[in-house]
Amino acid sequence: MDDLNIRPLDGPYGVVVTGRNAFEMNDGELRRIADLLFHNRVLVLEDQEIDLASYVAFGRRWGEPVLLIASKNRQAEFPELIVQSNSTAVPNPVRNVANHWHCDSSYETVPATVTMLLGAKAPREGGQTLFADLVAAFEDLSPSDQSRLQSLHVRHAVSAATPAADERIVRPEDLPPELNVGTTVPDPVVQPLVRVHPVTGRKALYGLGGSAFGIVGMDEAEGSRLIAELKAHASQAKFVQQAKLLPGQILMWDNFSVMHRATHIEYGDDPEQARLNYRISVKGLPSFMDNVEAGSQPATS
Repeated sequence: MDDLNIRPLDGPYGVVVTGRNAFEMNDGELRRIADLLFHNRVLVLEDQEIDLASYVAFGRRWGEPVLLIASKNRQAEFPELIVQSNSTAVPNPVRNVANHWHCDSSYETVPATVTMLLGAKAPREGGQTLFADLVAAFEDLSPSDQSRLQSLHVRHAVSAATPAADERIVRPEDLPPELNVGTTVPDPVVQPLVRVHPVTGRKALYGLGGSAFGIVGMDEAEGSRLIAELKAHASQAKFVQQAKLLPGQILMWDNFSVMHRATHIEYGDDPEQARLNYRISVKGLPSFMDNVEAGSQPATS
């Protein structure tokens, strides 16, 4: 992969990779991309072809696709795809639904490891995604707090978190019945508050928003307060990165190292303000990393 060009993403972390078509990478090349992703939290692949079938094949190589709980929102030909658009065709109640900090599918027994977005259209203004570094946020805590938090487990359910003043969380039960057709809400689950990354071996806070609604062994108020405090800590400016997905890019992030949120976007039919992308989330580790040991260093060639 001598033709691979790697540069830092503007901001505190993340990388941009150019010089290779993602859909043509062999397992060894994908292994290097995965190393870059897991050690840098966020990764952008530039100059990619817009081909949904190839994109889906690429996504499947990263793990088992996570299917959205609302079946009617899955793409008809490729159900692992979630179409994200700011068209006026999107009903008002489900606009800007990702405008809160969260880790994808944290309400599932086995949550997403990696999420990726393929860019098709980008607005002239706005449309950024924000990321908060949960590894750095954990390492910034005192040793005594780190030790205490590692023993705790968090209760998660779909959209069950209490939103902060600048967040919007849409709960399925609050939607009109016609928008809930085909939606299957899983039972609540319990996730560790601190995860050990399966590749890097580093510890990180996990799932501080979106679905987190309580802590095992604490009363409701105490648990909610701790979750809110940790979310505020992890979303400080020093831990936050942003990326704006552009056409022909694939934006990828590690759900075990960052939480993310969408920024507010206007909905309309102005072509210059249109946003369209295709999301895939996967769980587990890809087969091309079968022999990886936790704590391994990134490949360099």
